[in-house]
Amino acid sequence: MRWTYLASAAGAAVQIPYAAAMARLLTPQDFGLMALAYLVPRFAQNFAQGGLSSVVVQRPSLTDRDVRVIFTLALTVGTCSSTAVYFIAPYGTELVHGPSELTSLIRMLALGLLIAALGAPSTGLLSRGMRYRAVAFTDFFSFVVGFCVTGISSALLGAGVWSLVYGTLGWTLLQALVSYLMVRHSLRPLFDVRAMRDVMRFGAKVSAGGFLEYLAADCGSLVIGRYVGVTAAGLYNRAALLASFPLQQIQKAGSKVLYPAFSRIQHESGRLGASHADGISLTTLVLFSVWAMIGASSEQLVALLLGSQWRGSAELVPILGLSSALSLVANFSGTLVEAMGAVGRKAAIHLVQVMVLIAGTSFALFLGCGVYGLMVVALVSEFIKQALFHVWLTRLFPTTRRLVAEAYAQAAALAALIWLALWSVQLALEDSPPAVMLAAKLAAAGALVLCCVRYGAGLHGVRVARERGLLPAVLWRRSATGQ
Repeated sequence: MRWTYLASAAGAAVQIPYAAAMARLLTPQDFGLMALAYLVPRFAQNFAQGGLSSVVVQRPSLTDRDVRVIFTLALTVGTCSSTAVYFIAPYGTELVHGPSELTSLIRMLALGLLIAALGAPSTGLLSRGMRYRAVAFTDFFSFVVGFCVTGISSALLGAGVWSLVYGTLGWTLLQALVSYLMVRHSLRPLFDVRAMRDVMRFGAKVSAGGFLEYLAADCGSLVIGRYVGVTAAGLYNRAALLASFPLQQIQKAGSKVLYPAFSRIQHESGRLGASHADGISLTTLVLFSVWAMIGASSEQLVALLLGSQWRGSAELVPILGLSSALSLVANFSGTLVEAMGAVGRKAAIHLVQVMVLIAGTSFALFLGCGVYGLMVVALVSEFIKQALFHVWLTRLFPTTRRLVAEAYAQAAALAALIWLALWSVQLALEDSPPAVMLAAKLAAAGALVLCCVRYGAGLHGVRVARERGLLPAVLWRRSATGQ
């Protein structure tokens, strides 16, 4: 956990300045075009990788022969997916009523599908071996060189929206290449139909679940781009990034550790139940608190990080942040059940969410509710998904029901307290510059969090962080002896 969170912190230290720089070098229309262009490759991404990285991690036993079969599947499925996206690109442009340039952007991004698929076995082997130092290095290096160096250099040279494409492809290529160099598995294809069928039985379910998650996550961008406009899609895209980026870094770092760990104990229900209760307690407390900090400081964050041309994004951040927090807490539950092999039921929950999202979106468009109505629909769908996971897992692990309910209540109360404190700071410093206001808000939030860490032993999430060694003892122990 320390290695993955160190990598996340280092990545955030680089990605935030990168996002700020690109927001000033490019326009909302550029980001809107990229968001729309990425919809089609994202649609195919789950099928291009076929859940193969998850298969590598989750299988109880794995031989060199299995790895060769999985690599062959990756090569085959990745090639087919890239080719399919290349030919359907014009139809994707027509679907969102985009400009002709969108077709070329989609076709270039299709190349990333093949690259990512070829890298799936390597990334899966790193996670299966719990080589978190290597994973941390791969993530950080590929982002710095791929996104930052390639993307910013291209933008400075006037590449416009193409700088985002080049950065994405550079990041994908480096992540696949560096992962392979870490493990160096065999690249000799092995066509074994029976073994492939066995692999795809699990991988196809993972892909189906990932596809449904894609529909739920990207429905907003698709609908806004088609019915509101490219510029509005760009404002929505940057608001979503600002609202969800810190939350995603926290959740993704944890999932990288927890998925292989849960897979190793997938048949030990007692340990899985305890881990479920501890994980929900910790993730809700952390994610809801961070959401409160971001939501209550959205105006200052947008002004300082993105600039005045993105002012319309600030009012979208609080709702998008709450949706993201709920989604990421549910992703923790999804990680647990996927490690258990119950991907079919997980996909069923995502299917219910997508059905609610489609029905609600249609109703909101019929009423002409605009962007805000669409975001409320997305938020309601996240609440429903959260409730379905909660009911299922508390039935599966009935002894955790009280602890999980308390975790949600404690996290909501702490988030409300943080929001109230930051709102009070804003009232007191109403006429201050954005930098001063943001510094004061972060100081107030930091003081509250430190008090919670030191004196909040009654909070289950804090107890878990202490017991698991996720918090330095100096932050909460009253003496060197730990008394």
